Amino acid sequence: MKKMAMLLTLILAAGLSLQSFISDPKEVDPTGTWTFTAPTAPEGYGTGDIVVTKTEAQYKVTLKFGEYAVQGMSVKYDKNILSFQVYLEGEYINIKATWSTAGVKGSASYSEGQVDFTAKKKETKK
Repeated sequence: MKKMAMLLTLILAAGLSLQSFISDPKEVDPTGTWTFTAPTAPEGYGTGDIVVTKTEAQYKVTLKFGEYAVQGMSVKYDKNILSFQVYLEGEYINIKATWSTAGVKGSASYSEGQVDFTAKKKETKK
């Protein structure tokens, strides 16, 4: 029993030491226009753009569905996770998305459940 406790202590100590050598994943810049698809979203909200801008130390988000646009509120971006709220059709929708070099994966939660979405950065015309 004493040997088992000693072994577990050594494994834990080695794991903690190794953790200090592993770098955090590189932070992805979320600014730009990201085209999203949400196959299970209500009609009219299944595709669009997420436009992320940064002024000084603050991020701003605009969701665009065709010609209709809505501003994000309570926008936070930390460790590749963007969270914000929008007000659509009389209710607040909480949106949380994870940015990576491969794109964006996220979900929108509202009174009728959760809608998952993915997004890719929109190519800029040169």
